[in-house]
Amino acid sequence: MSEVSKRVRDLVLERDRHVCVICGRGGEGLNLHHRRLRQHGSEAERHLPSNLITVCGSGTTGCHGEIHADPRASYARGWMVHSYSDPLTTPVDTCHGRLLLDDEGGFTDLTDRRALV
Repeated sequence: MSEVSKRVRDLVLERDRHVCVICGRGGEGLNLHHRRLRQHGSEAERHLPSNLITVCGSGTTGCHGEIHADPRASYARGWMVHSYSDPLTTPVDTCHGRLLLDDEGGFTDLTDRRALV
């Protein structure tokens, strides 16, 4: 299996402000999580920025572990994307708001700021 390129890794980390998008922690122990799991989709689609989010921990620890421990909640929050869904059209709940990720390392903020008041 191929690795995420340095260019894509840097785009995702910058977009996510170098913190775990779930808990907001930065520093050591950050990893990239594939929203549509690596066994789903083509090799080319697997490592696109829309399919990756920055999380703390490994697949069994931290927020990364929580994603895999509770798939139902993770699908509902967009942290995981079903094999038949497109990460480009599936919003993700983050500590920065509800976002629609693109493949250029950007996002559209879908957060309803009125609901935060």
